Amino acid sequence: MNVESPRPWAYTAFPVTVSAIAQIAPNFIRVTFTGETLDCFAPWGLDQRIKLVFPLPDGSIADFGLLTDPTPHPSHWYARWRQLPAHERNVLRTYTPSGVRPEAREVDVDVFIHHPAGPASQWAQDVEVGDRVVINGPDVRNGFTGYGLHWDPGTADELLLIGDETAFPAIANIHRSLGEGAKVEILAEAANPLDGNLLPTGARSLVREPIAGPGSGLETLTREWGGRRAPEDLGENLYIWIAGESGAVTRIRRYLTKDLGIAKERISFLGYWKTGGPLVA
Repeated sequence: MNVESPRPWAYTAFPVTVSAIAQIAPNFIRVTFTGETLDCFAPWGLDQRIKLVFPLPDGSIADFGLLTDPTPHPSHWYARWRQLPAHERNVLRTYTPSGVRPEAREVDVDVFIHHPAGPASQWAQDVEVGDRVVINGPDVRNGFTGYGLHWDPGTADELLLIGDETAFPAIANIHRSLGEGAKVEILAEAANPLDGNLLPTGARSLVREPIAGPGSGLETLTREWGGRRAPEDLGENLYIWIAGESGAVTRIRRYLTKDLGIAKERISFLGYWKTGGPLVA
């Protein structure tokens, strides 16, 4: 691994090349990236956020400062990116790596294919080995900063994970990090039951009914879970992590805090996508 002084910002822009593509479930494509500097990509796992910077139609990455070495703070490069005309602005999307192998200089990202396909889903369906992108992610040379991680159970010994397909990579990562004796329950929603094979064994899942809309299954599962809980079971020993469609995540959190009285600090919640259009990149 390269040895340098700490970077001025927790994340580094890693130029990478697609080295492998695999259909791992009906609606998931695993893209493996390789790059000379990925030996410095920090393997923190869990729900680590990264940015994928997709190429423009001509395969290029616009010059908005991201590739300056060392990588500047996003308050600099993101502002320049926003100022570009829309047709000159690379698409940015947030993902969680499903695999990080610094010794092999490889990172896996499992892309869920939305229907209808947005820019990232379309890219994943069209991508070819040899295509180039940029990953903005954690740099091990900075040591552990915790930036981009929301999983923080503290001393809680009862854990609840709630998520739709977009959260499956993070759920799998988190579950792998837990000891064998961990008391964890997983509530999941998928449009295709075969996508649920990416989850740890024992996850409770519902197949989403198209007419009901994203998050409807998760809300049903969460209310069933709440109906089985006694008030004394909802205290400091409980930690809940929620991720998925933004509106559904908000409604589930409101139910947990308002209806069940769970303290807000016992819940981490993330809107990974939004019905009808992208979240702010």
